[in-house]
Amino acid sequence: MPILDESFTGIYLRHAKRTLGEVETVRVALVNGEPVALAMLKAVAKEAGYVYYIAVRPSFRGKGMGSRLLIDSLDHFTRGGATEVYASVGEHNVESNALFLGQGFRKTDFGHVSKKYGPLKALLMYRSMLVVPGEILLVKDTLTLPPSGSQSPSG
Repeated sequence: MPILDESFTGIYLRHAKRTLGEVETVRVALVNGEPVALAMLKAVAKEAGYVYYIAVRPSFRGKGMGSRLLIDSLDHFTRGGATEVYASVGEHNVESNALFLGQGFRKTDFGHVSKKYGPLKALLMYRSMLVVPGEILLVKDTLTLPPSGSQSPSG
């Protein structure tokens, strides 16, 4: 998949390709019928979604594709009944941090997830999220989202 090949390298590329075959939902942004960005999504609990990856082809970065896909992903999870959405990003990944924090995500950690869901459910969720050392876990409450039906990622 060219979007992944152009967006990731090394272990992240291998993981993104493997994850593509394992996630429940892949949302794709099209420009003139061409896929230029994608989001990989999965429900990790009845009330919680997880954004595994948002990848944008380099020639389309800085044009709002990532933001549009993230907004679409939040809407997707909200329609499915999720009250919160998680994502993990590299601690030093400036672009990803800006994308998620700019959409109202905030830092959280296993302790907070455990308090909310209980230790066993939190452990199962965390394992499904595959948060690795060097990444931070982010969360957004979807109950504060504007009504759905705004932007579609295609266009």
